[in-house]
Amino acid sequence: MLEQTDLLVFTMGLTEAWIHREDGTVYPTAPGAIVGSYDPLIYTFKNFNYDEVLQDFLELRNLLKALKSDIRFMLTVSPVPLTATAGHEHVLAATTYSKSVLRAVAGYLAMSFQDIDYFPSFEIIAGAQARGFFYESNLRSISAAGVDVVMRTFFREHFGSVESVAETPHNEVQSARCSVAAIDALQEVFCDEMLLEAFAP
Repeated sequence: MLEQTDLLVFTMGLTEAWIHREDGTVYPTAPGAIVGSYDPLIYTFKNFNYDEVLQDFLELRNLLKALKSDIRFMLTVSPVPLTATAGHEHVLAATTYSKSVLRAVAGYLAMSFQDIDYFPSFEIIAGAQARGFFYESNLRSISAAGVDVVMRTFFREHFGSVESVAETPHNEVQSARCSVAAIDALQEVFCDEMLLEAFAP
């Protein structure tokens, strides 16, 4: 599949993970926390910093370029905040740290490589101008209206027509309708991770 991929949409989500002490395997959640039991002698918590995230993506880019030399990348940052943190700070501070590191890495990569672009759905959904409108009542999940605005912005920017979004096989995007005022207010902004959700089966 990767050998035939022209564009890889890569959404950066979190900086927190768990590492197997012996072999270095990285896990997005603590092994044994949901089923079984967590053993701190086997696994350790890790909150990746800017340099580590950057180096990991550059290594991924090199690996994929070896498979397909002309592959291109579109980076996004997930607007979904952390529910909890394994660190010692408050979850709000932990969320700000994670998103800031990921956004900074994405920005640097987009400015440094011609084959990497950034699509700011994070800014569309989480920016102050949205006033939290695109989050569900749990303040975490993205609403159908948020997905709709992001996709409309994407198609308007890249294809010149908002109506192109109707061709996407995603019920939420097809059925969700935002006010014209909300769409117009955000039309200067780009979009992101919602691409993955919008095109997912």
